[in-house]
Amino acid sequence: MRDFGVIRRATLVACIAIAATALGGCREEEQGRVLSFQKGNYLGEPDQNLSAGQVEELRQRAAQQRSE
Repeated sequence: MRDFGVIRRATLVACIAIAATALGGCREEEQGRVLSFQKGNYLGEPDQNLSAGQVEELRQRAAQQRSE
């Protein structure tokens, strides 16, 4: 009868450890991400358009890298 209690307690501890590990892996930034993929198709959120200033800054940086 005493062995049954030890087994039951060990099973409970194992279940709690598994649940804690599973819940710990659910980070907020991983929620809502694409989990199914289609070859050749991007299924994520569309990128935001760059402002004119950002585009110009990128052009200047690219030109600087070419000249070095």
